[in-house]
Amino acid sequence: MDLAEFRAYLQTEISVWAAADRNFTHSSFVDVMVGYLEDAGEVADFESCYYRGKGFRGRSVEMDGFAFDDADESLRLFLAAPTFLVDPPNLGLVEARSMFGRLRAFVDEAFEGRIREDRDPSSPEWGLAEEMVRRRRGLTRIRAYLLTDRELSATAKDWPEGSVADVPLEFHIWDINRFHRAHTSIAGRDDIEIDFSGQPGGGIPCVEAGSISDEYQAYLCVVPGELLAQLYEDHGSRLLEGNVRSFLTTKPKVNKGIRNTVLHEPRMFFAYNNGIGATSESAEVRRADDGLRLVRLRDLQIVNGGQTTVSLASARRNDRASLADIYVPMKLSVVPPERAGEVIPSIARFANSQNPVSEADFFSNHEYHRRLEEISRRISVPSRAGAQHETRWFYERARGQYMNATFALSPAQRRHFLEMNPREQVLTKTDLAKSENAWREQPHTVSKGAQKNFIAFATEIAKAWAASPDAFHEDYFRAVVARVILFRSLEKIVSAQPWYSGGYRANVVAYAMAKFAAMIREQAGDSDLDTRAIWNKGALSPATSEQLAAIALAMHEVITDPPAGVQNVTEWSKREACWVRADAVALDLDPRVREELVPKATLREVERAARAQQRVDTGISAQEEVVRLGQAYWSGVRDWGRERGFLSAEDERLLRLAAEYIPGVPTDFQSKKLLALKKRFEFEGMAPHGLEEPTAGAPADDRPAASW
Repeated sequence: MDLAEFRAYLQTEISVWAAADRNFTHSSFVDVMVGYLEDAGEVADFESCYYRGKGFRGRSVEMDGFAFDDADESLRLFLAAPTFLVDPPNLGLVEARSMFGRLRAFVDEAFEGRIREDRDPSSPEWGLAEEMVRRRRGLTRIRAYLLTDRELSATAKDWPEGSVADVPLEFHIWDINRFHRAHTSIAGRDDIEIDFSGQPGGGIPCVEAGSISDEYQAYLCVVPGELLAQLYEDHGSRLLEGNVRSFLTTKPKVNKGIRNTVLHEPRMFFAYNNGIGATSESAEVRRADDGLRLVRLRDLQIVNGGQTTVSLASARRNDRASLADIYVPMKLSVVPPERAGEVIPSIARFANSQNPVSEADFFSNHEYHRRLEEISRRISVPSRAGAQHETRWFYERARGQYMNATFALSPAQRRHFLEMNPREQVLTKTDLAKSENAWREQPHTVSKGAQKNFIAFATEIAKAWAASPDAFHEDYFRAVVARVILFRSLEKIVSAQPWYSGGYRANVVAYAMAKFAAMIREQAGDSDLDTRAIWNKGALSPATSEQLAAIALAMHEVITDPPAGVQNVTEWSKREACWVRADAVALDLDPRVREELVPKATLREVERAARAQQRVDTGISAQEEVVRLGQAYWSGVRDWGRERGFLSAEDERLLRLAAEYIPGVPTDFQSKKLLALKKRFEFEGMAPHGLEEPTAGAPADDRPAASW
């Protein structure tokens, strides 16, 4: 996809968001572009905060949103400058500087207290300003972002760091070219480029760990503590692989043992510390007189040892500790780009297997997502009134799947694909987590931001999957989509209300959906929401829409009226106490809505039938997978297990059957056991590798096989 195609796709995506009234066009631009930044690892838990005003001496003050990063204790502020033109003029230095000036003015006004003096305490900008003042002494830096659909002129670059109120302030421009590069990169990130050539000796001393694998290179290195801390100061939590970042946001960020060693026994740090594990897409290594030197890395990610990194940076910053005598062992795995998306999460998972990082932290690659993806590609929504064809809800297991699905299509094929899979029916993992946790009456968790909410959702789903994977079937997918329709309809309903002033919509929507679920649970007796009807219609009934509008108003009043001692509305909405108060609000279920509900006995019958069908489907899929992997593959698994003494008599019998098809192709039950054996052996060290071409007639798949 070239730049022009990417721009056209973005404009379509933004117009769909705006047309669906997920927000207005400018805010839709912000939502879409920040989505790309989230995938690029630049930001997590973004909160919208549109503000335009005048500050000290009449200067312009502008901002579109923010994100506090608990991993590196920084604040990100965003300003959008869209044109929505097909061929917009380039963005020059003077204009970019002026835009950053308006964003910086917000920081000045907030720290000086003028935002809180001039604005309503229930407004998002007041809450942000109050939180900035509260966190001011602990902020490591403020990162200002300018988002635009224009191309930068040759003279406009990221500005060098400045400061405001003794807090370091840095500026980043994300123009259309940078978004395009991040999207088209295999890893989906704007790569971090690290240059070690300025280190003594021209690089970092390293040792090549032999010819371990054809799939990656491995090096053992010794990294100066000062350098590691500076890398973290420069790049923040972007340096931490996503799973590690999620882990650190919910755990103490500074290890007392590491801090004590830094302060009192710095020369013993190398002996006491286990070091860090890292990955990169490429590495430049040069041979010097005294051995190999690591000179440059592309897309460095710390997959294990995040707490060591954070603690060193904290000791240097907060304790003014010298790290001159500290050296950190590092294991570096260099994984080529085409393998990075698959291998790096696995490295992160196993590198952290002895630490208290839950399965939920690695949930993005869970079979749950593959199940939903597979279902979404084969079941259709009945054609709506006036439509000539059925459509599908496209589950995007990984960002960019929807766009990438159109790449190799002819114009006619692309039109057909878009008719069958309309953009407004694309469903992402974060969409799913928000609507599901809201329906589970966890709106305070949803209000904590996309990343924390997703982890909470993943924790529950991982448990449910382990207990009964057959519970996630076609009808489950229909119900999930129905709740997403409800959530998105609520967004539209809230935006249209006369009392809505532009703030806290995400919180109001989550609370309103949770309250509706609680009202049905408490007042509907032996009935429940008819998700199949919502799936079929793709919309809510007028009665349900009216009921939700009334609920949303009541929830807005709870959210924007925090108790004494709690001034920040955003923080209030994240507390369970807020939901307790909201849940206690007396609201009656509309009799018309009650009539639209379906008996739970009917739902139980549907559930039993769907589970039974899923068991059949799972068995067939397991057989297809065993056959697709091929006899040579299973012969290699058998050899690998024999060499290590891992095979029981039953394992031998199953693997002989899979390797030789004697006396026939494995049954669905046998195939499930074979795949479980494969998973167990991979845990024991049988590493995955790329697939050979599938045999004729075997279904194509993007899942890895294994090597031995």
